[in-house]
Amino acid sequence: MPRRRWTRSTSGISSIPADERRTLDGYKRAADEFNQIGARASKLGVRFTYHNHGYGWTELEGQIPLRVVLDRVDPQLVAMEMDLFWTVAGGADPVELLDTYRGRYRLMHVKDMKQRVRFRGDGGDAAQWVELFPYMTDAGSGVLDLPAILGHAKRSGVEHFFVEQDLATNPEESLRKSYRFLSGLDL
Repeated sequence: MPRRRWTRSTSGISSIPADERRTLDGYKRAADEFNQIGARASKLGVRFTYHNHGYGWTELEGQIPLRVVLDRVDPQLVAMEMDLFWTVAGGADPVELLDTYRGRYRLMHVKDMKQRVRFRGDGGDAAQWVELFPYMTDAGSGVLDLPAILGHAKRSGVEHFFVEQDLATNPEESLRKSYRFLSGLDL
């Protein structure tokens, strides 16, 4: 049987272990490990991705940790997956990130916010995430400028968009509303 070659498959990780998030060196070690995983994955025809959550956007040792990760990972080996809600909740500007790191973000979780909210801490504790779940809403029903953000995303190289809510009262209706809004956009 011939060996199967996988193309354009992605596999990723959505968390940096809490003990590695305590220092900037820990974030650097994580980025270096991402490069190693990405190199191994690439040999198998798989693109390795890192999906952010809310932590890493608060200054640590004079730098923004996730910018250190973005600057340290090899874009040929590691693609980024932006979660819009957690990026904004962490205090980062998705449009600025997409423009600054053009071609680095390949996937995006599309979520909207009922109102702009930020973590009361650094976003590194699950309790901080859970308390923000009620602020998630259907795409187009909140305050994020999704047409502008998604337009920048497409122009900067995002290839795959995923509608997501971590907690939805009626998932089917939520997906329907998000689909209607997103399919009506002219990007």
